[in-house]
Amino acid sequence: MNWAKEVALKIIKERPNEEIYTVASGVSPSGFVHIGNFREIATPYLVAKELKKLGKKVRYILSFDEFDRFRKVPGNIDSSYEKYIGMPYTEIPSPFTENESYATYMENRFLNELKAMDVEVECIYQTKEYQSGRYNRYIKIAMDNRDKIFSIIDDFRTQESTEEERKNYYPISIYCPKCRKDSTTISYYDKNTGEVEYSCSCGHNDILNINSATNVKLQWKVDWPMRWMIERVTFETGGIDHSASNGSKAVSERVAREIFNYEPPLYIPYNFIGIKGGGAKMSSSTGNVLTITDLLKVYDKNIIWWFYARFDNMHAFDIALDNDVIRYYSEFDRWVKLYFNGNIDDKNKSILDLTNVKEEYLNNPNFSYLATFLPIVNFDIDLLKELLSKENINVNTKEFNQRLELATNWVNNYGADYQVNLLNERNIEYYESLSNLEKEWLKNTILLLEENFKTTNDLQTALYDVVKDGILADKELKQAQKRYFQILYNMLLGTDQGPKLGLFLMAIDKEKIKAIL
Repeated sequence: MNWAKEVALKIIKERPNEEIYTVASGVSPSGFVHIGNFREIATPYLVAKELKKLGKKVRYILSFDEFDRFRKVPGNIDSSYEKYIGMPYTEIPSPFTENESYATYMENRFLNELKAMDVEVECIYQTKEYQSGRYNRYIKIAMDNRDKIFSIIDDFRTQESTEEERKNYYPISIYCPKCRKDSTTISYYDKNTGEVEYSCSCGHNDILNINSATNVKLQWKVDWPMRWMIERVTFETGGIDHSASNGSKAVSERVAREIFNYEPPLYIPYNFIGIKGGGAKMSSSTGNVLTITDLLKVYDKNIIWWFYARFDNMHAFDIALDNDVIRYYSEFDRWVKLYFNGNIDDKNKSILDLTNVKEEYLNNPNFSYLATFLPIVNFDIDLLKELLSKENINVNTKEFNQRLELATNWVNNYGADYQVNLLNERNIEYYESLSNLEKEWLKNTILLLEENFKTTNDLQTALYDVVKDGILADKELKQAQKRYFQILYNMLLGTDQGPKLGLFLMAIDKEKIKAIL
C-alpha cells in the first residue's frame, strides 16, 4: 500500500460521516512555484485520488493567497519592485508581461504547469473572496474576539507579552486606499458599529466599517482557520516550517476550535525537496530555483509523479539533473514493464497507479541510448533514427519523438559529463600491455567490422564470439568476454566500460575505429 492510501484510510477512519471530503492546497503567487512548493499540490492531490478510489466524493481546492502583502523582491525580479512591498499581489504589475498583475502572471504560469501535469483543481482566488464581502462576517467575529485570539497566540510565545501589546493587537491588516500598502495602524475599534479608525504611514487617515470593507485582510494565523471553516476542509498539508509544536498550525487549530467553532482538518506536514546536479545550468529565468516547467524539459510527467508518489510526505529527497537521470529513467521503465506484465508487487503497483502511466508508455525508447548516441552522431536525428532502427527500436512514434526531445534537453543542459567521446589517437601504452592473444582479439575485431550486419544485436553477438576459439568452459568464456569488452572500451574510449558496443561500433565511422584499434 502506498503512503497516500494510508493517509486516505486514516481520514475516512477519523471522519467517517463526511458527505464530501474537501482536500485543500494553498499557494502564494510571490514568485515562480518551485518543485518544493509543488509538494503542496502533490501531497493532497495524491491523497484525493486515493479517496476517490475508495468511493468517496472529493472536492480538491487550490487557494491562491494573492491578497497577501508583497513581502520581498525575488532574486529574478528587478530591484525597482521594492516600491511595491506592502501591497497585495493583485495590485502589482507583472514584471514579465503587460496589462496583467503580478499575481495573475504567476498564477497562470503555475496553472499551465498543473495542466501539463494533468492536475484538475477548483481554484479559489482570495482577492475576489475578500472583496466580495464573503468573509466580512468572520472578520467581525475575529475582531470581536481579538483579546481571546491574542491570548491563544500568547500561549505559544516564549517571551512574556505586555498589556500594551494586548491592547494594540488587532487580527487584521488594512490596505490604505491612498498608497495601497498595509502600513496602517488601528487606533480604535467600535464593536457595536464595526467601525475602525486607522492611520497610514503615508499620512492618510480614515474610518472604515468592518461589515462592508473591501481593503481588510485577516492575519495569517486567523485567516487560515477561517478558511478551513468556510470551505469545510477535511484534509490539508503544509511545510514542516509551519508544523512545529508551537508554529502557525498549532495556533490556527486552536483559533479554529475556539473562535470559529470548527474542528481543524486532518493535517500532515511535508519535508523538503532538493536538487542534485543543477549547478550553473539552472534556468536563469527562475533565479536559483527549479520549477515543474524546468523538470518537464528533462523528465516525462509520469516519472515526476513517481518521485512524489514513491516517497511519503516526510521523506526528504533530491530530484536529479546529473547522470542519475539515466538511472531514474531506467528504473522507472523497468517498473512500468513489470506493471503491464502483471509481475509487480502490490506496493509498487499502487505507486505506479498514481503516476497515470498508460500502456503507450512502453513505446518509449531507452533514454540512455538517446542520451549516449545523440552527441556521437553529432545530433544528426536522421542518422540516430537509422542507427536505433538497427536496435529494433520503432523510431516513428510520438513517444519516440517526445523522449528524444527530453534527452536532447538533458544532454545540452546537464549531461556534459555523461557524453562518450572516441579517443583522438591510439592508446599505445595500453595496447603494449596486452598479451599476444588479446592483441589477436583486436585484429579479429577489425576483420569483423568489414562485415555488413543488419542489426546491432547481430554485431553484439559476433563480438561475443571473437574470444570463443579454444575456450570450452562457460566460466572461462564469460571471463574472456568480459576482459575482451574491457580492452575494447580502453582502446576506444580510455575507460573500462561504456555504451553497448554493438550499437556504439555501428554509430562510429568504421575507418576511425580501425585507426584507433
